[in-house]
Amino acid sequence: MSKNKKLSLSGGDTAEKFIYKPKDLIWAKMKGFTPWPGMIVEPPLDLLSQQRRANTKCVFFFGSRNFAWIEENNIKPFEGPWKDELAKVSKPAAFRHAMTDIEKYIDDPAEVDEQVNKSCGAPNHATEADFDKIRDGLDSEENMGDEAAADGNNGVVAHVVGSPDEGEGLDVENNADSSASPATTPAATTKTSAKRTPKAKSVAAVSVKSAKGSATKSAQKRRISAQQTPSGTSNAKRGRRAASGEAVRDAGIDGASSTPTARRRVETDALLASLAAKRAPNAIALLDRPVVTRPETQVIDMSSRSNTLADREIVPSEQTFGFLGLGMMGSTIVKDLIYTGHKVVVWNRTIDKCQPFAEAGAEVKDTPMDVVEAADVIFCCVSDPKGAKDLVFGNCGVLQLKDLNNKAYVEMSTIDPDTSLDIGEGIKQCNGRYLEAQIHGSRQEAADGMLIILAGGDRSVFEECHSCFKTIAKNTFFLGTDIGNACKVNLILQTILGVSLVGLAEALALADRFSISLNDIIDIFDLTSMKSPMLLAKGKEMAKGDFNPQQPLSHMQRDLRLVLNMAENLDQSMPVTSITNEVFKHTKRLGYSEHDSSAVFVRSRF
Repeated sequence: MSKNKKLSLSGGDTAEKFIYKPKDLIWAKMKGFTPWPGMIVEPPLDLLSQQRRANTKCVFFFGSRNFAWIEENNIKPFEGPWKDELAKVSKPAAFRHAMTDIEKYIDDPAEVDEQVNKSCGAPNHATEADFDKIRDGLDSEENMGDEAAADGNNGVVAHVVGSPDEGEGLDVENNADSSASPATTPAATTKTSAKRTPKAKSVAAVSVKSAKGSATKSAQKRRISAQQTPSGTSNAKRGRRAASGEAVRDAGIDGASSTPTARRRVETDALLASLAAKRAPNAIALLDRPVVTRPETQVIDMSSRSNTLADREIVPSEQTFGFLGLGMMGSTIVKDLIYTGHKVVVWNRTIDKCQPFAEAGAEVKDTPMDVVEAADVIFCCVSDPKGAKDLVFGNCGVLQLKDLNNKAYVEMSTIDPDTSLDIGEGIKQCNGRYLEAQIHGSRQEAADGMLIILAGGDRSVFEECHSCFKTIAKNTFFLGTDIGNACKVNLILQTILGVSLVGLAEALALADRFSISLNDIIDIFDLTSMKSPMLLAKGKEMAKGDFNPQQPLSHMQRDLRLVLNMAENLDQSMPVTSITNEVFKHTKRLGYSEHDSSAVFVRSRF
């Protein structure tokens, strides 16, 4: 690489400016990552189609063997006074692997070069500049028309070819033609067109402007003026037809429109097809980012029974219980109710999920309104406040009956106090009774009957649900008749959980950066007064990288969002919770929305 003169960068600092070219070994700094050894390469196809900032280079990262766009001000040459500092051995194992990888490349570049060539295409593939020409297009329709007229008059269509020498030859010929008389005879035009029709190329033909600047533009204007004569106009028309015919033949398409716009569309499709054939779409844009796969949907096992639940003496109520929503928590709760002998009527948006419960003895209904008609007490357990409101106020919802005839409605979805008040008011206006029963715990705790129930509202409904609550919970709290109290307490508990998880994740990420065994940290933590079953379980999941959803990360982020909205209404400052929410949001964006909340470790680690 060649060193350029010193330039003044932003902030008034003076830094050395380097000109990077393919095969240069460099250090690249991506936001959120340590400086990483890499190499400047031609970009793969999927990176070409991505938006990027100006002054960026495509970087191949050693170790992870991934590609990404990196701004030039975040790139340094691999060799330099900074190398010893950047290559300290106290970095994580992945970094040490990358350093070993680049050292092997320096000794023997064959393997890495083969992989890069396979990803980025053969040496004669279309370049990034070609792609930019297609992306940016011509300046305007008027210029496109002028170029078509000029090319038609010469009987030539300029082409991008695989060899720079061939391109220069075409430029010379076009300049020679620009001095010719506009009143060229038809015979001469035909001869020139036949002579200069290029052979079929592996890269599609592309219309381009002359590279001679303002002088060539002036010559084009003179030719266009000269074409205003009858004979010039006739020749220009014949030239356009000939030029468009050549473009269609080169693109391999019969019957295509002769307009510049249609020609450009044909050429764009052909170039992209050529690029796709030559490049392998296997680049990953984030450095050392794990491949994210959706967690497998866990099919509920209706035959399994919790030992804790089996030891409880539960006398089922004589009433019929309806259940709206068979998600992660709802399906586990309904299974326990069926197991303990309760009569259950169910509905779910995805009807297929109802099949195992129908086989176990539950009655399945088509709409929420049908469930309300068939049941005495109706439970609702869905994923968010909007879903909870839709089941009450929406089409075929609970309130479509107009008169609930003193039936009870129990809201178990995690919602904010305002939503609970709205639902409670709607139920009461339709002659119903309302209880908010917030459930605190994970899926495994629900399966073991170890949830905590936080209830508030109509006391009579709370008493009627006693056998159900005894089935699914180890403790039940009635927090008064004021609607909203239970929601507030549940969200406060979720705040403690969320902040604790982020703190645990960052601590384990720091241990990983020091190359300290995470299992050792967890074992020592278990001996301290700080230990808790929840943090120990989540820590083990982080150490194993096993994020099987017990409480989905998206649900945790939803709860933190509800907490912050609730605090905003009170002008209560919650800076730590706000930062925690941002960490969970970023983890969702990385693709871990449906994984367990312990997946926040991925964001802290990388």
